Amino acid sequence: MKTHHYVTCLLMILGSSVLSTAQEGHTNKFKEFFTTNTEYQIRGQFSIGGSTPLGFPAQIREVNSYNPTMQLGLEANITKWLTDDHKWGFRTGLRMEGRGMKTDARVKNYYTKLDEGDGKYTKGYFTGNVKTTMKNSYITFPILLTYNVSSQWNTYGGFYFSGLIDRDFTGYVYNGVLREDSPIGTPVEFEGNARGDYDFSDDLNRFQFGIQVGGEYKLNAHLRLFGDLNWGLNQVFKKDFDAITFKMYNIYANIGFAYQF
Repeated sequence: MKTHHYVTCLLMILGSSVLSTAQEGHTNKFKEFFTTNTEYQIRGQFSIGGSTPLGFPAQIREVNSYNPTMQLGLEANITKWLTDDHKWGFRTGLRMEGRGMKTDARVKNYYTKLDEGDGKYTKGYFTGNVKTTMKNSYITFPILLTYNVSSQWNTYGGFYFSGLIDRDFTGYVYNGVLREDSPIGTPVEFEGNARGDYDFSDDLNRFQFGIQVGGEYKLNAHLRLFGDLNWGLNQVFKKDFDAITFKMYNIYANIGFAYQF
């Protein structure tokens, strides 16, 4: 019995030792994954662009003014290099970014929906001037492939996925005529200080995805200068939105600095 007891105790100690070693090895591998051939960055960016149709719609005759406004972004990311020479790698992270603009355009037979208040709307074709203000905020998750061209330059490209967290797409028509329901419908004039307001904020698509491509220049051991392009692949508005007849997409160029740890 004593021999059996000793053998049992020995097996328990040995098993405990093996389990402890396995757990320690697993922990070390986990730590190694996030420390070996791995880089971390904090980025700040300024963006210029807007929500735009692909091509110039016939309804828009002239852009009177365009203001990109102050669109800023902040990102934390991690790059995992696949080899010791840091040639190819994957990058992902999380970014908070603004997307907005102010525009003033001259239009003809521009289909829209104006808010009369108390839940009532007037739909029709407007000829005159339209002012639009867009100010949205997104949380963005990039998934990128990174390639080191040289000791000073790297490039990256892939996809991004964004969720809308703050939304504003508003504006008004002025100095023109709205014809209800059809281009030859009953005219409603907006002259002098008269204007017709619209608010399409609730019609914005809450999910965005697209392509991101860019490059990064090494200024010193920690600082990087970068520039990239985000091109949306799905529409800014929901599929059933019909107050604007042409499709619009988020297209933005970003420039900024990064600090690499």
